[in-house]
Amino acid sequence: MKNKTIQYLNFFLRNNLFVVLIFFSTACSVWDEEVDITSDAVIALVNGDEITVGSHRNEIKFLMRQYHVTKRGSLTTEEKLVLKIKALNELIRNNLLIQEANSVKIFLSRNEFEVALLEAKNGYEGDSFEEFLKDEGISSELWENRLKNSLLINKFINIKFNTKDPDDETRARAYYEVHKESFKVGMMVHAFHIMVSTEDESRLAQKAIKLKKKNFSELARVYSLAPEAHLGGDLGYIEISKMPEEFGSIVNLKNNQVSKTIKTPYGYHIFKVVDVKAPRQMSFSESKKNIYEKFSRENQSKKFEQWLLNLKNNSNIKINENILSKFSL
Repeated sequence: MKNKTIQYLNFFLRNNLFVVLIFFSTACSVWDEEVDITSDAVIALVNGDEITVGSHRNEIKFLMRQYHVTKRGSLTTEEKLVLKIKALNELIRNNLLIQEANSVKIFLSRNEFEVALLEAKNGYEGDSFEEFLKDEGISSELWENRLKNSLLINKFINIKFNTKDPDDETRARAYYEVHKESFKVGMMVHAFHIMVSTEDESRLAQKAIKLKKKNFSELARVYSLAPEAHLGGDLGYIEISKMPEEFGSIVNLKNNQVSKTIKTPYGYHIFKVVDVKAPRQMSFSESKKNIYEKFSRENQSKKFEQWLLNLKNNSNIKINENILSKFSL
């Protein structure tokens, strides 16, 4: 489990890199000097906005919950460092995106927040939601601020980058001919996915699905921690033979049927299957929609990542590596 944790964290670290990886060698060399640093100490400045040790510890708390790390003492030196850098990456990224949203006058309305808050709390009775946060060691204020930031960032990204590219059939057909072998597929499912970190959250999501107040995609945007959450949980078509073994049972779902919750080392998963295709060679006519979507996703992702990289390079980001390496979790 420990090896899986560090592998998973390292994967996300490589794909969300702001802090230079050479820091690994310098930080590890002074790790034995880890000390208790006050929460108001400034660990980084992002265009003048402060990131404190306290906010960094809070982000680490969410990451530990997400990756099912229950005991800090069980973490190795490298795992602690990966958590610290991953958390700082997230805070820097979020600060930059919120600053950009504010600069172009994109704000979260009170109604948007209250609707999302109500949706998140739906299913909890009485004080059970507050009790859940207490058990997780998370204050209501911290949780609500995190929700506000997440909603604002998603709104900004959707407004700025949610543009559909014109379909290019000539390019799509050329891609199909070159990659024709890849369209000889086994059984495939078109699935939507919600991933949460706790069993309680999975029950909450399942209840929300059954109540049908929002469709599956809308719920994925609210609940899911998975990378495709901003796409409404849309995984596209996936070949069953290439899926993790734990997910193989979803092939038995009927169209528009929702799976039972599936537990893995990385969380609790819920799937909705909207189409199943038997093993065969897909024609270009059948494939072109997926090819167009692939081109569009890649183009949007490339634009966003390049824009974010340019934003980072043109921003004034200062990191106190001494504090980052030494403060205790």
